[in-house]
Amino acid sequence: MSEFTLDKLPEKVLARIDLQQAFMISRCVVAAEKLQVFRKLHGRKLSAATIGRKIGVRGWRAEAFLAALVSIGLLKKTGKLYSNTALADKYYVRERSIFWTRLFSDECCREYRAFSVLEEMLTTERSYASILGIKSGNYIKEMKRNSQWAHDFTHMLYYYHLPHAKALADNLDLSDYSSVLDAGGGSGVMSIALLRRYKHLQACVLEIEPVANVAKKIIRREKLQGRIDTMVGDMKEHIPGGYDVIMFCDAEIGGGSTLKLAYESLPEGGLVVLCEDYSTDDWTVPLYRLMWQLRSNSFWLKNKNQMVTMLRDCGFKAVRSRRIYGDTWLITGRKGNARKRGLSKT
Repeated sequence: MSEFTLDKLPEKVLARIDLQQAFMISRCVVAAEKLQVFRKLHGRKLSAATIGRKIGVRGWRAEAFLAALVSIGLLKKTGKLYSNTALADKYYVRERSIFWTRLFSDECCREYRAFSVLEEMLTTERSYASILGIKSGNYIKEMKRNSQWAHDFTHMLYYYHLPHAKALADNLDLSDYSSVLDAGGGSGVMSIALLRRYKHLQACVLEIEPVANVAKKIIRREKLQGRIDTMVGDMKEHIPGGYDVIMFCDAEIGGGSTLKLAYESLPEGGLVVLCEDYSTDDWTVPLYRLMWQLRSNSFWLKNKNQMVTMLRDCGFKAVRSRRIYGDTWLITGRKGNARKRGLSKT
């Protein structure tokens, strides 16, 4: 999925944007996503009144909102009818799943609320939930409590991680390995990409039960149920043996204890694989990392060099790293001295 950034907007829109307008534009886009404006207009030309009925916005507010979307180049108006621009169709319909539209727009709204009290979070050392008097969310608890939310969230990440999975498969050489444990593997999207490239591989996705149930359905849909299994478990408590590759992709492993479990579970010559967004050596990070830390009221940021050091401290040899997609780094390490491939030369 391509990332929609302000530079994709028409030049006449960019020329009018300052910091305040950038915030307003992004908030309008999130509102349009939550109301599913672009999906309801896909392949159609509709009046403001008809769109208003479909999205639950009455009277002049519908026209005012649609006019704002026209002004930023996401809708076009022909006579009294509105339709998507090519830009909106590309980024908000064709390249995004319905799960992204529903869930990520809600996530963005939570981020807006959190950023609205950024100064207080920085100066009072309190979380945004505490300042706003709301209950702080927990992804794991929510997925265990609500199976539908687990289904939608896991599918959202499946589609979001498709380009990361392709980059992983293109850069990771598993010719010398036979079995992969995808620890905290979510939808199984990374294992699916690897097994499509390497026909000899078998894999298993280790996840909490609600996510494992969704992953099983996705794997069956991709016709890989004979090669990818699912296993219910907590990677921070136990990592099963029997695999010569243990992989952590966007799995938030935290400190070195989980990596130590992986080291102990791997056979001689086994490979550990990390694939995640890490900050660079100068601590330049994706902006969302800041808010994740402030929302959880804890500092857990790791940069690429720290993760390399952490692997070595756990005993891994031949530790290598490569940026493979955007801010995503692929880091591999080998247990023992057996000579096997890991990072691809290409």
